Amino acid sequence: MTGSHCGRPAPCAKVRGEMGRWVCLRCYESNDAALVSCAKCGLARGTTPAAPEPGAADPGAPFGFPAAQPTQRPSVLGGLLRRFAWIPVVIVIALVGYWFSAGRDDSGAITRSGNMAITELRQGDCFDLQDREAAEVDEVNAKVCTEPHQFEMMFVGDMPDGTFPTETAMTDYTLANCLPAFASYVGLSYEESQYDIFQFAPTEDGWNGGDHAMQCALYHPLDDELTESLRGAAR
Repeated sequence: MTGSHCGRPAPCAKVRGEMGRWVCLRCYESNDAALVSCAKCGLARGTTPAAPEPGAADPGAPFGFPAAQPTQRPSVLGGLLRRFAWIPVVIVIALVGYWFSAGRDDSGAITRSGNMAITELRQGDCFDLQDREAAEVDEVNAKVCTEPHQFEMMFVGDMPDGTFPTETAMTDYTLANCLPAFASYVGLSYEESQYDIFQFAPTEDGWNGGDHAMQCALYHPLDDELTESLRGAAR
């Protein structure tokens, strides 16, 4: 599957940094302009890495996410994770849930870090994945944005009703909605920015249960720690 930035089903590496330097498209190492191959992994400058074999580790994947079949990695942006369908909870211990759950103030801003269902995340929320190796996610660690975190949610929108969308339809929706939202939120276009986009989409069971939301979050492809909100950052 291709897209407007990379042309391969893996994260884009955008050239950043000092004038003349270049970034390896496989491991994201910043290299001196005089080097013809990456000092870290040896990939020739300007070469697009071959897609990894199924089950093989992809050294260019953000945060070391495991390589997956093309149906699980449809985007040329940061990547995609599935959300679990809602599972009814029969017994809830309210007090324990309170102490371990994130909290919001009257304005809706997260003021207490803790567990939160990914479907409850809103634009402007900062969070970490609870398991970076998981292929699907139902809860995240919601964070106050001044605390170190991996992601910041910048767009939440519902795809049109109908049958479970194909990967192509999900990618098209992201390109049509998340890229304009990126520019509006960050204050700089996706192509000019140092930040990248990661998608969160429903599973087929979740879709059939009424979860049609597509979520797009910001992250830094070369550094997994953010310490402030990126709203209006213009970089």
